[in-house]
Amino acid sequence: MQQSVKIGGVFNLGYHEASVLTNDSWIARAYGVPQHCLLLAFPRGFDDPKASAEIEPADRGVILLRVICETSLPNQADLVHLRAADTDRAITNHYRQNRDAAPPTDNLTQAMMQQAAFRCRVLGTFVEDESGDLVFGKDVDAVYAAAGYLVSKPHGESLQIVIDHVELPMGERPGDQHGDEAPNADLPDTDATMVVGTLRYSSARKRERVARTEGQSTEVQVRVRPKDFVAHKTAVFGMTRAGKSNTMKVLASAVHLYAHKTRTRVGQLIFDPAGEYAYANRQDGTALAQLGDNVRIYRLGATQKERADNIRPLSLNFFDDNQIDGCWGLISSFLTGENKVYINNFLACDPTRSPSDVDDHGDKKRLLAVRAMYFAILHKAGLRPPPNWRCQLPVNQETRDLLKDVRGVNVSGRDQYLRLTGAQLEEACVRIATEAARAAKSSGRARGRRPKAGEVSEESGVEAIALWIADRASGGHGDPAIDGMVNMLSPTGSASGWKILRFLSEYHAADATTDFAPSIYADLARGRLVIVDLSRGSEQVLQVCAERVISVILSNSSKRFRDGMPPRPMQIFLEEAHRLLDRDKFAKTTKANDPYVRLAREAAKYKIGLIYATQEVSTVDQSILSNTANWVCAYMNNSAEVDKLAKFYDFSDFTDQILSVDDRGFVRLRTDSSPYTLPIQVAKFDLQMVNRIRAECGLPATGRSTDFAPDVAQPDSFEDCPDPDEIYAKRFPPQAEPMFDLEG
Repeated sequence: MQQSVKIGGVFNLGYHEASVLTNDSWIARAYGVPQHCLLLAFPRGFDDPKASAEIEPADRGVILLRVICETSLPNQADLVHLRAADTDRAITNHYRQNRDAAPPTDNLTQAMMQQAAFRCRVLGTFVEDESGDLVFGKDVDAVYAAAGYLVSKPHGESLQIVIDHVELPMGERPGDQHGDEAPNADLPDTDATMVVGTLRYSSARKRERVARTEGQSTEVQVRVRPKDFVAHKTAVFGMTRAGKSNTMKVLASAVHLYAHKTRTRVGQLIFDPAGEYAYANRQDGTALAQLGDNVRIYRLGATQKERADNIRPLSLNFFDDNQIDGCWGLISSFLTGENKVYINNFLACDPTRSPSDVDDHGDKKRLLAVRAMYFAILHKAGLRPPPNWRCQLPVNQETRDLLKDVRGVNVSGRDQYLRLTGAQLEEACVRIATEAARAAKSSGRARGRRPKAGEVSEESGVEAIALWIADRASGGHGDPAIDGMVNMLSPTGSASGWKILRFLSEYHAADATTDFAPSIYADLARGRLVIVDLSRGSEQVLQVCAERVISVILSNSSKRFRDGMPPRPMQIFLEEAHRLLDRDKFAKTTKANDPYVRLAREAAKYKIGLIYATQEVSTVDQSILSNTANWVCAYMNNSAEVDKLAKFYDFSDFTDQILSVDDRGFVRLRTDSSPYTLPIQVAKFDLQMVNRIRAECGLPATGRSTDFAPDVAQPDSFEDCPDPDEIYAKRFPPQAEPMFDLEG
């Protein structure tokens, strides 16, 4: 209480609320008492070392209050009458011209008119325990009718003590029963905290600036315990441009600092749909990648120059046997749900079965044939393999005869395989597929028709392929999976066939050496901060890439859990989370395999923390909200959403401010170890913050980054949308007016 200013006293105390009497003079001396201001209520004389000795030991404590709004005094009607009369007198005197002014209000009446009252929330009580340490109880244990509590507004170091007070959250406290532990209970803790912003009571800050010059500033630093965010769910709510991205960067920095201080590997994954994390901010030249040497960036369509700068491609080489699992998984995730027979047959082919895993010669040839046909379909869809790439195509004499006219292919040898380029493979397989489809059609089996009695049918598509890719004398008999490949490469009727796979070109890079999803998981397992830059891709590309990464993380984490191995702590940041964690997905059993639903449900046992940002509270499933440990709430313009938010913790006290104040970065913060919600101005993620964190991690300072997002190369030429004025002018040219009036 040493650095605080008295502003009044409590005249009505309850277990949950208190009414505080004050007046204009006291408020002016404290440089204002804004809404949500923290106040200290204490017994009379408790701030005087001599008088405090007379206070009963049970009453030696300080009640922490928060201003909710103004309230009425018992004589409120009289006060309003006096103020109205004084206002009328002042206006009347202003317009008097030749008459004597009415007498001014006397001092006693003036003092009465200045009386006011605040309705305050009782947040709890600060007391000293047996060892003299400051502890906080989240209620009061006695309510006196005539309490005699004085109230002061703390500032400076006194306010800093209140703001810095944290407590171990449930699940981390000594003596918690086994099974009740928090997901991060067994992770190391650290006394190191990180400044995430400053306390801010209101949008208007004139009086606060004056108070700062007088040494009564309330803009004290707000620090967080970084462990609160590890392996927990964190919600960041607010409208676009309210500062959510800056907040996410600050939170990522806090976890980064925690990992360094505790020597704990905590991988962090940020999906970046707009490039605001991967690229440097143009105003201050700061990028998240400058935090340290353990930051990795994956970028869709990374150029050669970007790869030289250690930016990794977010792509797959669809012609690499070592990446075929990931490629086929991406195709399957994209095509699953298509209610078409030829697509379902194609998905049943499964070219990921490795020929090297089988011993039978015939089985090996059949698997190679399936894979060769698969690569031919990709080439037909517009994907191109590396320059020196070759594919083995199993052949027999019938196949050689069919392919003798393929350009550049030598069929005169006796080898059982042809090594073909991408273009040669496409032409060869198209011929095979066309002939197989013709044979299948002539037999009537392509559409499931059985041969009539006495009808001699030709081989079906599967049997026709068997004539070319398998030697029956050695036991081969063709693979039914070939049928699905044939229909994709040589479609019949209205089927799109290979055309449906054209979208894969956005995911393909002939020089990609590894599957990006396992690579990202490997980086996270080693405690790196991974930024997946999706700013160059379409919405569909963004979704498919992100879901693939999440699926790989879940698969590996689940396997470690089943094998009894310790989990690897990770943090995953989700932008626009209302599209990924909505209630409909959780309500539908058909969505049980949705990676985001699984992630939200299973994250805790795998020690995976979620930091999700969204504008809409109501769309996030209730089970996620109920298990969210940390809350960051910025400006929202929807009262229904704010009402939903008001059901959690004490956010009901802040609803009016959340709906009205749209200052960027002005948020309400509640962390797992914080006993009360605080209104703060989130610190700007800038070069100063980056270098402060680097210094704590033992790294040298860095300078401005110039890795800015590329500008638009040239002005819009409208080539894709011709000017309608020009089109109509050419078709219906305006009639020229006659030079002379012939009728005259």
